[in-house]
Amino acid sequence: AQEGRSYLDLCGGYKTGDFGTPTKSELYFVSPTLGYVAPRYDVSVAVPYLLLTNKTGGASASESGMGDIIVRGGRALHMPEGDAGFFVDGALAVKLPTADKNKGLGTGETDYGAFLSVHRRFDNTKFSLMTGYIKVGDSPFVNYNDIYLYGLGISQGISSTELFASLEGRRAAVPGAQNPREISAGFFHVLDSDYAIRGSAFKGLNSGGPDFGMNI
Repeated sequence: AQEGRSYLDLCGGYKTGDFGTPTKSELYFVSPTLGYVAPRYDVSVAVPYLLLTNKTGGASASESGMGDIIVRGGRALHMPEGDAGFFVDGALAVKLPTADKNKGLGTGETDYGAFLSVHRRFDNTKFSLMTGYIKVGDSPFVNYNDIYLYGLGISQGISSTELFASLEGRRAAVPGAQNPREISAGFFHVLDSDYAIRGSAFKGLNSGGPDFGMNI
C-alpha cells in the first residue's frame, strides 16, 4: 500500500556447526520482529530468544535466554519508474547487547552495521548484489575483527510465490578463524492480503560456516 503498513514476523529456526573451533554448537531460536514498511522505507525491531548447546569432547553444556535485540532501518535510494530496471537500497542496523555474555549468548558489546544492495529486475526474475560493513564492539578480553560481507542472489516470482537462492560470505569476527561462506535457498508465499509464510535452508561451504541451518 502506498501509505505503508505495520507487520509482525514470527520466525523460528535451527543452526549447527563447529565454525572452525573444537566445540560443536547447536542453536535453536525464536525471533519475533515488529516492523513498519512503506514504498520507500522500512523500520524493524527483532527480539530473539535463544537455546544454545555446546559440545566439546565428551562434555556438553546448555544455556538459554534472551538474545541481542536488532534495530534496523532501510530506505530505497533509487527506484525506476516501472517494474523493471535497477533498484538501490541501503540500511543501517544496531545490535544492542541484551544477551547474557556470561552464558555465551552474546559478546556483551554493541555492534553497528551499514548495508547497500543493488537489484536488477527482468520481468519476474531479480538479480541482487549486496555488500555491508559491521563495526564489532570489542570486549575487555577479545579484540574482534570488524566484518565485511557480500552476497549474490537470484529470485523468481511464480504467481503469489517467490523462490530465491543466494551465496554469502563475510570476514570472521574472531581473529584467526576462517572467513565463513554459505549458500541458502528458500521461498516467500503470500497467503492473502494480511498473511504470508517464508522459509529457507542454508549450508556452510567451509569450516567457518554452519554445517546446516533452517528457519521458517
